[in-house]
Amino acid sequence: MKLRHLILGFLLLLGIVNSMAQLHHGKHNTNIALGINRKGSNSTLVSKANIGLIANTDSLQGVQIGGLSSIVRRESNGLNIGGLFSFTDGDVHGAQLCGAINSVSGNLSGFQFAFINNTTHSLNGFQLAGFSNISTAPFRGIQLSGITNTAMGVKEGMQISFIANICASYMRGLQIGAYNYVDTLNGSQIGLINVCNSHPRGVQIGIINYSRDTIAHKIGLVNVNPKTKIDVMYYAGTSSKLNFAMRFRNRSTYSIVGVGTHYMGLDKRFSGALFYRIGQYFDIAPRWSVSSDIGFFHIETFQNKEDKPKRLGSLQLRVNTDYQINNYMSAFASVGYGDTRYYHHLNEYRNGAIVEAGIAVRYNKKKYPLMTGYEAPNAKTTNKEDADTDSTYAYNAPYMHRKYLWKGIAEATGINVAVHCFDRFVMNEDFAKVNLHTIHHNIKTGFVWDNDQFSTNLFAHPYHGNLYFNSARSSGMTFWESAPFALGGSLMWETCGEIEPPAINDLMATTFGGICIGEVTHRISDIILNDSQRGFHRFLREFAATVVCPMKGFNRIISGDAWAVRSKYYKYHDYNRFPVDLSISVGDRYLADNGALFRGEHNPYVNLFMEYGNPFNDSENKPYDFFYAEATFGFSANQPLINGLHILGRIWGAPVYENNNIQAEFGIFQHFNYYDSKPVKDGTSLTPYRISEAASFGPGVIFSFPQVGALTRLEQRVFLSAILLGGTKSDYYNVIDRDYNMGSGFSIKTKTHMEFHNFGRFIIHTDYYRIFTWKGYENKDLTKVDPLYLNAQGDKGNASLLVLNPIWELDLKGSLSAVLSGTYYVRDTYYKYHDNVYAKTYEIRFGLTYHF
Repeated sequence: MKLRHLILGFLLLLGIVNSMAQLHHGKHNTNIALGINRKGSNSTLVSKANIGLIANTDSLQGVQIGGLSSIVRRESNGLNIGGLFSFTDGDVHGAQLCGAINSVSGNLSGFQFAFINNTTHSLNGFQLAGFSNISTAPFRGIQLSGITNTAMGVKEGMQISFIANICASYMRGLQIGAYNYVDTLNGSQIGLINVCNSHPRGVQIGIINYSRDTIAHKIGLVNVNPKTKIDVMYYAGTSSKLNFAMRFRNRSTYSIVGVGTHYMGLDKRFSGALFYRIGQYFDIAPRWSVSSDIGFFHIETFQNKEDKPKRLGSLQLRVNTDYQINNYMSAFASVGYGDTRYYHHLNEYRNGAIVEAGIAVRYNKKKYPLMTGYEAPNAKTTNKEDADTDSTYAYNAPYMHRKYLWKGIAEATGINVAVHCFDRFVMNEDFAKVNLHTIHHNIKTGFVWDNDQFSTNLFAHPYHGNLYFNSARSSGMTFWESAPFALGGSLMWETCGEIEPPAINDLMATTFGGICIGEVTHRISDIILNDSQRGFHRFLREFAATVVCPMKGFNRIISGDAWAVRSKYYKYHDYNRFPVDLSISVGDRYLADNGALFRGEHNPYVNLFMEYGNPFNDSENKPYDFFYAEATFGFSANQPLINGLHILGRIWGAPVYENNNIQAEFGIFQHFNYYDSKPVKDGTSLTPYRISEAASFGPGVIFSFPQVGALTRLEQRVFLSAILLGGTKSDYYNVIDRDYNMGSGFSIKTKTHMEFHNFGRFIIHTDYYRIFTWKGYENKDLTKVDPLYLNAQGDKGNASLLVLNPIWELDLKGSLSAVLSGTYYVRDTYYKYHDNVYAKTYEIRFGLTYHF
């Protein structure tokens, strides 16, 4: 990465932090600009024209342009443009534009544009954003975005987005998006999934339409209301042999969506079908009904021969009879006829009779309601927690404030010595045979970009850095005091631990990734530990804490804390200060090969998620007082054990808005993201996805909205980060163990979180990464260059990576819920000296989630 890009990124970040920090403390902003200004009657600065690097004024009556940021502390009448950040602390009459985050705390009458996010209190005009728009009060006008639109109501207007539109209150207008939600709709929804609590007037048009009332007009493949009977169907037949489907029965009509396997005898290789059926039924007796339906089947066979094509379409007609065994189970049989044809020329492939039989299980809506109105949840209190005092928590103990600097240094050094001795004397590795000459050579040669495999460079090295970090953190050092240990430990290893040239990517990944993973594991281990317990339960806690944070476990053993029983200072975590949301999910993951519908592989997965702290608690504002971490493990011989690791930690934060139970928090966040996969078994040679964000920092904003109706939680999060070190799959670079490019760039992330009382939650993650590979190898003769000294980031060019991840959770009983999630990966790579590559694929997960 070139030095000028680092400097530029640092200056941009500094400009945003400076602007937000001064807003938070209510100071006059520094105005690094030239303009035509005058003093108002109350000694405020009024600008007619103000242009510069950081433009700030009290009131605007004209044009203001800031290269980094443009801030108006009161009202704005005219045009306000900021390179990255624009903010007006009053009303806006005119237009406000910026490159990243655009915010108006008052009313906006006019036009608002941002590449990432627009936010306003009330809108009477037009919002246009690349990722998300937010209106904290009901608006009149139009919200148009690439990902999400969120509003507390729509008086008259439209919400149009690619992914989701959310109106938490009354809406009079139109929503167009993949997912649309309204509390009370007096208008129309057009999308794949449309949801509303009540719908007095208008229409829902989509694949799936749901409303709590029965008067709404719906046009779609699946229409659901509180009186809809939902059946889960399992059946076998002569068309697709084994089938799973959902049937939605309304007053006299029904629709069925499902999936079937081994279609029409195409059994030599796996084949499957997705299908939709629509029909009408008649009750002929208390337990008997007859029905007829027509359906379309999309079939994939994966055989591209003349008699067995890759894809087919089938139109099928059925007559069915159902017998209700009891209130929740029925048996059914079907006969029909199917006509299957080629897609590209519609010639007939096969036709014939259909015979099927199976059972249907009724979904119990009384036990698991689809959605109900909001009721205040019962407050859960624990008497033991209420009795906690200052002497309960270990961080109040006098001995916990002691710092053992030399012990930390000795342990960080000992880690390197132990690993080196193992490599040299046990494994007899050539790279470990160091001496003074190799150390001098490494220092003299300087840093290069190495060619280790993806998991080694971008996961193992950050994990190793966490050991250095926690050698200090568990010796009494603070976060900032421990950070240099990750750098020092890595620098020691790179120059003295092996004969291979020191790697700049290892230094960055070990340092920044180690700090991130280290602080998270340090805090998680504190949650586990409890010095008041004894026996086997105490052993389990100590063992689990040591697995999570080995250096803390080691220090507790050598100090005797691992078995010391205390009646005071025995807890290491205060849930009142730092609430914890912890969940574990288990289930099946389907990973598609090159985006194919059925050509992929299944494997079981375990997902761990934790959100730590309250982002809106200003009294807890140290690094990582708020973070979330998510790890996904896949259990397959063909795929990596660690499919993903995602961490976001707040380094610093400040409130920027609080009104009408709406809160907004600005902060600087550290990001660590790791996605890894391998080519699908028995599929193509394409790697589905491989993305790393090992060292990354940037600003972000978190919005929280009040409870309305059935919507008990609504949050919108937006983040922008500078990637110092990232990685992505390469289609051409393959040297030693490396088949990926490294580089720097930026990322944009959004998260929309919705929770519904007695129903579940809907979450949308959108991550966009842009990684530039600056240092190529194309001007070098690879036959004459030692690969260890090739010193290339990879194929010169850049990659755009998009990850879309919607998650649906349906509450079952207590803390248990069913979860369905899909992740869509898109990679568009531009190569300077090779053909460009565009690739896309997806994965689907289905399982159970338990919330602790």
